[in-house]
Amino acid sequence: RLKALPAMVAMEGTPEPRARGSWRDAFLHRRKDEEKPAPRQRAVRENDFDEKAMLAQDRAMIEQLQRKPPRESAVRKKPPTPPKVSPYKFRLDTAPPSPSNDSDQVQPATVSTVSETAPETAETGETGETGPETLDAGGAAPVAPPPAAQETPEPIPPVAEPPAELREPVVEQPSVTVVPKSGELFSAADIDSIMNSITGEEAKITPSTVKASIESRRDRRLVSETEFSIPDRSKLRDQIRAIDSWLEDDVTCSEQVKEGLRLRHDDVSLQEVMAKTGKASKAEGASEAELFSKLESAKSRSKAGEKLPAAEMKDLAQRAKPMLPNMNLEKLVRALNLFSATGYEDYDLYLNVLGEIPVQVRGISPELLTKCLRLLWRLRLNEETYLELFSMEAMNMIRAKKPPRRPPVRRPAEAPLEVKAAPKPALAPFSGRMLIQIGNCLTQLGAKHPSRFMDVYQEQIAIAIPSLSQEDCELVTPCLAASPLLPDALRRAFLERCAEVDAGAPLVAPEASATPEIARYQRDAEVYRRRAKHLRNIFMIEASIRKETWAFFSSLPAEVRSYLDRVHERSKELKHPKPLGFAAEVATVLDQLGVPTWSTMAGPLEVHLVQANTPGVEAEDVVYECNEAEAYCAMRQEDRTPQLTMATKFRHKLLQRLGLQLVHINYWEWSRLSEAQRINYMVKLQARQVG
Repeated sequence: RLKALPAMVAMEGTPEPRARGSWRDAFLHRRKDEEKPAPRQRAVRENDFDEKAMLAQDRAMIEQLQRKPPRESAVRKKPPTPPKVSPYKFRLDTAPPSPSNDSDQVQPATVSTVSETAPETAETGETGETGPETLDAGGAAPVAPPPAAQETPEPIPPVAEPPAELREPVVEQPSVTVVPKSGELFSAADIDSIMNSITGEEAKITPSTVKASIESRRDRRLVSETEFSIPDRSKLRDQIRAIDSWLEDDVTCSEQVKEGLRLRHDDVSLQEVMAKTGKASKAEGASEAELFSKLESAKSRSKAGEKLPAAEMKDLAQRAKPMLPNMNLEKLVRALNLFSATGYEDYDLYLNVLGEIPVQVRGISPELLTKCLRLLWRLRLNEETYLELFSMEAMNMIRAKKPPRRPPVRRPAEAPLEVKAAPKPALAPFSGRMLIQIGNCLTQLGAKHPSRFMDVYQEQIAIAIPSLSQEDCELVTPCLAASPLLPDALRRAFLERCAEVDAGAPLVAPEASATPEIARYQRDAEVYRRRAKHLRNIFMIEASIRKETWAFFSSLPAEVRSYLDRVHERSKELKHPKPLGFAAEVATVLDQLGVPTWSTMAGPLEVHLVQANTPGVEAEDVVYECNEAEAYCAMRQEDRTPQLTMATKFRHKLLQRLGLQLVHINYWEWSRLSEAQRINYMVKLQARQVG
């Protein structure tokens, strides 16, 4: 294109100069019918650039490059069809053809096809080259064949057959009917033998050998079926048992020898060694009678004030655990009572004993059920599962003893109407004291009362209240009197009964004369002891009613209110016990710090420790409430902080109602501190109160 530019400029020439504004005149004076001048064509020379031809050549080359050459389809041999094998009628002459025959048949066809395609490729190879001058009318160039098709393959010479002398003679095998050796189906051994006979690795199978093997197997099977019998192995079993007994004796003897060697090393005589081993074997086989006798002796020693060693009680607990599944209900309750009476604290042991009770709870008596609940309160086990179990079982026992309701009897219209007194309801099967003990245990442990149990219990306690004695009325705890088990109606009836029997009267000691009646004296002494133990309950109930439920107190009858006033006056005569145990330890530490303390009474309740305030400071005295171990429920292993019992919570609430602000000192914190840490603890506690 650059070469053609000078020629084009020379042909056109230089334009003539025009006057300024001539183009405007020519445009305005133009004629509409004037023909447009034809465009000037420049002469085509040989050296000019042919643009169309070049574009057509490029287009043809692009199409040739984009066109994909046809793929040569590879010749795939079809695999031979597998022969159909019948499972019961397989013949050796129906084997599939060998691969050598197939290759001989395929080779001539492949040679012929190659020789036929060779001339065509040769012709196309001569005219395969194209250039820019050999183009068709459309400007597209022919596609060149691939280079592999231009080469002519060399012809493969035919394979010559060997002479007849060198050929192996073909032995025709007779057709044999193959059957399984045993049963109706072929086994793995049958298939292996058939394949070996085909490949020739083993001896060939003939009909005679197959028939002989079948007959021999049949004969052996008949003989084995007739002559087979189970061998007697009793002697072998006896020998095995004898060997096991020898091994056990050997193990026990070796243990005794080791124990003897250890004791001999400690300069102990042989007689002592045998005595110790005999004692150990006897302790391992201790019976239930021996266990209970040891527990009874431990209980009497603990009651006398002796501190039992922890190792001894732990040993008794380990011996008792394997015996628990074989004990009946009475023995389980007895074991629970003896362990709790000794003061042994083992949460797992008590749960193991309680775990055996639900299996036999259907046959429990009212006395045993009441005792189980009392033991739970003594151990402070607030297990909801067992509390609910015993409460629902008590409800079922009460319902079972209630007489069924009889339908009304129809009487004739003319018969006179007879008015009969209704039969007096009777308690069954629990007495009034048992009902009070059951309610005390459930309320002090904080049990949840189902509505069905509450209905049955309230019905029975309403029957029992009119027949309660003075001692029974004093047995009712403040927790039971303030619980939902005794609503306002039953609480009013209970206070009326207390006024009738004069519950909370002063204690009278049994008289000791020169010739006392021993049985009567012991009976009076036992009553005095029980009354002295539960006498404060009436005074706490009176203080609770007066301080917390004044509206209920005002609604009581006049004789009941006068009775409560007398009880209130008697509460001032109650003696205050000296601080013991935990409170005494705290008082000792305060005495070392030079802080005087004393104990006093707040209504019917004793105050553990009172510290006078600093002179010149207008503040109330500091009252220390020492929460001992008995104030908390039994701790489980997963519990981090113990829970206070409902009785302790009631005491704290009543003291606050009486106007005392308590400073609590917990036993489970105090027991972890050393002597120096306890002094530091009390100093910080005093500084906090003064500040």
